Amino acid sequence: MMLGTEGGEGFVVKVRGLPWSCSADEVQWAFSDCKIQNGAQGVRFIYTREGRPSGEAFVELESEDEVKLALKKDRETMGHRYVEVSKSNNVEMDWVLKHTGPSSPDTANDGFVRLRGLLFGCSKEEIGTGISKSLRAVELKLELTMIHHKNLWPCSGQVPMTDLGLAEGITALEEELALKG
Repeated sequence: MMLGTEGGEGFVVKVRGLPWSCSADEVQWAFSDCKIQNGAQGVRFIYTREGRPSGEAFVELESEDEVKLALKKDRETMGHRYVEVSKSNNVEMDWVLKHTGPSSPDTANDGFVRLRGLLFGCSKEEIGTGISKSLRAVELKLELTMIHHKNLWPCSGQVPMTDLGLAEGITALEEELALKG
């Protein structure tokens, strides 16, 4: 558990597109001109539910100036891959680390339908309209989760479906995706 994260924004960036075999030392080397809080321990990898690396990590930095330096690394290459670097915060990092990886709670029956491949600028209303068109015969109460901080949408990619069975929700989403081709 990190000290000082409760309620604090912190100095955090999220890195996407990392090679799956990437180590904390390699991330440190890529961000060598930035002061990473606690060295290699300040690199927090995100893992899939199966325990495999997702190619994403959070990097905790020592100050806002270090965040600005890290953001300059956006779209630079690491090996043969380019990485995306975006500003994040402790709230997002703590939530993502708690809800991903092999130690995350079983989500088979958590009432969430996870959407992948959403357009970055996609709004809650557009998602709701698209899904509700597929569910004309079923009463749907759609509530999109916003996690304490506006910058977290749409990173979670989760749509809680209430008053709708999980199987019905998945079927509806599959039909919607088939319509979009």
